[in-house]
Amino acid sequence: MLRLFCFCFVQILHKFYTVSVILKDTGDKRKGLELLQKERKQSAVLLAPLAVFALLCVCFAVAGLFPFGSQTVSWCDMNHQTVPLLMDFKDILSGKTSMLLNLQNAGGMSFWGVFFFFLSSPFTFLVIFVPKAEMYLFMNVLVLLKIPLCSVTAAILFRRVFPKLNVPQISCFSAMYSCSGFALMYYQNIVWLDIACLFPLVVLGVWKLCREEKPAVYLFSLSAVIVVSYYLSAMILFWLVMIFSLFFSFLASRRRRSRLALKMALATLAALLLTAVVWLPSLLQCTVSGRSIDLVSSLSSGSILTGFSTTLPILFCTSAAVAAVPLFFLTHRKNSAKRTLLVSYLLLLLPLFVDPIDRMWHLGSYQAFPVRFGYIITMTGLLLAAGYLHEGQQMQLEYPPEKSRPLPTLALAVLTAALAVWAAYLLLNPSLHEKLSHYVNNLWGSDESLYWGLAFALPAAGIFVLLFLLFHRRQISVKPLCILLCALTAVEICFNINVYITPAANDGHTYSNALNLENRIEDHSLYRVKTDSLYFDTNLMGALGYPTLDHYTSLTDGTYMDTLQKMGYSSHWMESHSSGGTVLTDALLAQKYSIVRAGETNGRIAVYQNAQYSIVKQPYTLPFGFVTQKLGSTLQEGDRFGVQNTLYQTFFGRTDSILTRYEPKSMDFAQIQKSTDGSVRVSGSSYSSIVYHILVTKKTALYFDCYAKASRDLQNANDNAFSLTVNNQSIRQTYPTSDDNGLVSLGTFENQIVDIRVDVLHSVNCRSFGVAGIDIEKLQNALQSQPAVQLSAKGNCLSGTVSSGGGWLVLPMRGGSGFTATVNGKAAQVSQAAGMFLAVKLQKGENQIAVRYRPPGLVAGAVCSLLGILAVFFLLYQKKWQKHLGVLETPVYILFEIFAAALGILLYLYPVAVYVMWNLEKLM
Repeated sequence: MLRLFCFCFVQILHKFYTVSVILKDTGDKRKGLELLQKERKQSAVLLAPLAVFALLCVCFAVAGLFPFGSQTVSWCDMNHQTVPLLMDFKDILSGKTSMLLNLQNAGGMSFWGVFFFFLSSPFTFLVIFVPKAEMYLFMNVLVLLKIPLCSVTAAILFRRVFPKLNVPQISCFSAMYSCSGFALMYYQNIVWLDIACLFPLVVLGVWKLCREEKPAVYLFSLSAVIVVSYYLSAMILFWLVMIFSLFFSFLASRRRRSRLALKMALATLAALLLTAVVWLPSLLQCTVSGRSIDLVSSLSSGSILTGFSTTLPILFCTSAAVAAVPLFFLTHRKNSAKRTLLVSYLLLLLPLFVDPIDRMWHLGSYQAFPVRFGYIITMTGLLLAAGYLHEGQQMQLEYPPEKSRPLPTLALAVLTAALAVWAAYLLLNPSLHEKLSHYVNNLWGSDESLYWGLAFALPAAGIFVLLFLLFHRRQISVKPLCILLCALTAVEICFNINVYITPAANDGHTYSNALNLENRIEDHSLYRVKTDSLYFDTNLMGALGYPTLDHYTSLTDGTYMDTLQKMGYSSHWMESHSSGGTVLTDALLAQKYSIVRAGETNGRIAVYQNAQYSIVKQPYTLPFGFVTQKLGSTLQEGDRFGVQNTLYQTFFGRTDSILTRYEPKSMDFAQIQKSTDGSVRVSGSSYSSIVYHILVTKKTALYFDCYAKASRDLQNANDNAFSLTVNNQSIRQTYPTSDDNGLVSLGTFENQIVDIRVDVLHSVNCRSFGVAGIDIEKLQNALQSQPAVQLSAKGNCLSGTVSSGGGWLVLPMRGGSGFTATVNGKAAQVSQAAGMFLAVKLQKGENQIAVRYRPPGLVAGAVCSLLGILAVFFLLYQKKWQKHLGVLETPVYILFEIFAAALGILLYLYPVAVYVMWNLEKLM
């Protein structure tokens, strides 16, 4: 990176040297000055990112962040999702797994939608050169590259739209945009920085389309945004409808607006067609995910006002954008363009204050990061402020001050110095710095962080107002303005970096022992690896290169999560865990190995161990796939012990029971009440307990359960209800919890008495409760009755052989649309077992099986993308054909206005109306 910095600096010097030579050789002073001015404007595209990069490096060095130390800025979603998924993608690039059928996530899922939701960036391909052990440190590199890159595209925009601004002014506005609150607070979702980088090009495309009627920049920048993040691009589409509607209403003539509406519509349609191969299969994958929302419930919940402590910093981290509003009312020149921009700015600011509107901008709901379109807000404010400065710059050039006025300049210099001292005091005071950086540790701001943030931002905004106002009124000249503007920008950027990025510093090798587990299993068959508990981030299991049930993204399949919960596995929000379950379900799901804490092998054979973890072999396993005569139906909600018997009887064709339920021996100040509908009420409080005294003769695996229903609630009323002790040894201090809500293994016993104490910490309502045991002998007999299944995976295909007397081959992975199969070279019937697992119809005797997966919508999307290429060619090059579309101009414009009005109602009126109707009593 230092080499890149030096190279860019040398390039700038070379440009100025070239111009000076031309000026000297030609003697044409005017031509030389024009060339010099042009080169200077171009140099802003390099100076802005170099300045941002330098400020970031200084802050990183002080904080001991890589590459100046061993600390990483990776935290929150960067740890949970981005880094592990980048490791997955590294395996995809090396050919270890497939982009279309990825067994390292959720038991087997399409990685297509995951990639284009979280990773779709040219920078992502750099992971091929990065060892997994250094991936957390590599996040620092991506931050150091992507944030400055945002200032490059911003400089291109400001240079084109405001030609009178000089290099320092363009560089400062570009740096402000790249270091906005959105970038500094949301960088954990690293691909969102790519969206922030592309957005200035979208704005430039809109400007060129409206001003010059050239759609190329608009079309390709919009296409790039959709490819990088089809989710965030929806918010950009909302903004496009808003800005075009305002432009047509206030700036364009009636004749011209119809023509522009048609060109805009054609360019947007071409972009959607061109990128269909990305968004269509991804969108279909989203529709079956577990992240479904009840729009009315979402809009009516919470408060009418947002959490200001988290939303407002997105705006006030860039004080010049805040200053834009008072500057608008203090200036005498208010043209239509300014008014249009102000109206759009105010509409964008509303979601920062009104929560139902904010939720609608986020397509109905958000879990965290409540201003995911914050870069749009900041850019709009900066455009307003830059326009004001542009006018002042033009006035300075036309009517330069007759004499310098040192007093205003000196006063502003003193105020800027005072702001720098104030920033240093806030950052160097440990107590105040901790309050300011509350967001970094909690993902949400606090009242104190808001107050102290405003204590810096409001004075900064005030100084910006004074600086621009005095410059506009020619009280200070250009050079002092540029110096003060650069100083203000540097102080603000350094302050906010040290509030929102550097406090996240943590050891970049925290996960070294976990990553050390990679490639430690010498087994070439298909299998899965589980964990006995949630030891590290969910997605890290797949990142190790092992096939697993674990997964955590917004694309985790809903039916998959529900089925695993019913089978006794843990889950939380959109996280599916491999921990929990029973010896029966582990065998059915091919969970052949388990990662455990060192020293907690519980009699299982360890195949590898390091200082912190061991990989052990599970004692009871099946190959990846088993043969059954019955497929069964969707697993019933409620009693998870009953589900174990259902699976045993359905898949192994048995009529007996593999499971024994046990009744408590005694209850101290506790009650268990069972209703006819299957619900169970367990009452108790402090000092309440339920005691089991079980004589185990045959080898039995014992389990405890407390479960109500499959859900993705962040919190559950039954959480932390029990404490479990087995033979005076603590098994769980609290159960269930968000990370541990599957069946609890109490151990495997034979010929002994087992005493189980369940301390009741608070009362619960559930549908599955108590202690039950699985007969190991019956389990072994059932497993041994299975025919041999030998499958292997390559790309998006599973193939192999199985001998059977007919029936179905059940593959323990999510079935559904997209799968096709052949048996002995002929197309075979594909179905679902237990309402979820993929099943292939077998023939009698030897079966050569091949199962392929293609994400639904991929082929249709590819066809649409081919049509999109033709649409782009037609739009950009076939001018004669376009003349025949003139008859569509008026209808398209009318349809657009109707759509814009409907969208405005949906975004701004509907959510408020829903909230008021459902909370009328609370508001009265």
